[in-house]
Amino acid sequence: MGYDFESSDKDRFSLHDCYAQEAELADHRLIFRFPDGIYCHGYSDDWPNTGRAEVTFPLVAGESATFYQFVDDGKQTVRRQIELRELLEKINAGEWQLEFAYRYDGFREVLYTCWLWVDRPPWSYECQLFIGTQEDTVFRWDAPEQ
Repeated sequence: MGYDFESSDKDRFSLHDCYAQEAELADHRLIFRFPDGIYCHGYSDDWPNTGRAEVTFPLVAGESATFYQFVDDGKQTVRRQIELRELLEKINAGEWQLEFAYRYDGFREVLYTCWLWVDRPPWSYECQLFIGTQEDTVFRWDAPEQ
C-alpha cells in the first residue's frame, strides 16, 4: 500500500482528532491507518487535512505498546489494561475506533491520550496508549483531495 509522501518530522504532524480505523503489529512496528487522514502543517487548517495516511512506530527491542481504558462504574474510575492484540483485532473488525487526542514524548516512549469509540453505551472511553519507541515515527500520507 503505497503513499505519495513520507516524513519522520514529528513536529509537522498531529494525530489530534484523527481516527485509526485499521491497525497492525508487524516486524516490531506498530502501524495505525487513518482512511480520513491526519493533520499535516502546511496544508489547510482543516482537521484532518491529508488524504489517507498511516503512522508507523518502530518498537524498542523487548518492548511493546500498552493500552489502558478508563472504566467508570458510577462510584469510581478504574484503569483497565487491554491486550494490544485485542485492541488491534477490535479496530480491524470495525467494532472500535481509536481517536487520538494528545501526544507526550518521553524517554524511549510516546504516550497518547485517546478516546476509544464503541458501538454501544457508554459509546466512548478515555484511554492511554504507551508505545515503547526510540526511533523515528514515520508518517506516510496521500495529498489531500481538492
